[in-house]
Amino acid sequence: MLVEEISVSDPTLPNEGGFGLIEVVISMSLLGLLAVSFIPVLLNSWKDTSANTTIATATQIVNEQIEGARAVRSALATTPSCQDVISFLGVTLPPVIDPRGVTLLPKWSATSCPNNYPGVVRAQVSVTRQGNIKPVASAITMIFVKSAV
Repeated sequence: MLVEEISVSDPTLPNEGGFGLIEVVISMSLLGLLAVSFIPVLLNSWKDTSANTTIATATQIVNEQIEGARAVRSALATTPSCQDVISFLGVTLPPVIDPRGVTLLPKWSATSCPNNYPGVVRAQVSVTRQGNIKPVASAITMIFVKSAV
């Protein structure tokens, strides 16, 4: 059986010296272009994540405040009185700092007692970013009250 050996230095083979280096440079250039094109997408998603974190924290604060307003009542009462609710809503709420370092300011809007009892007290809580007027999150709730005091 005859086996033919091919030598690496065979002059009949084409000279491909340096071809691998050119391929690597071109592929790295293309990879760099792709990476640069994805930078705006990454920056936008980072900004959106930050905004969503702030909105989620503000919504959580609103929910906690509404739950607190609905749960407030005198020691022996089964339902809150209008005075209990008004006293709760009159407390100045401390600022809250979300995980991104944004200061959020919760605030209750002024409300009044109903004319007839039993009735409902309309209460609105909103959360704004420090330095902004437009609320990040807000909600209105109706709290059932049996009496004025």
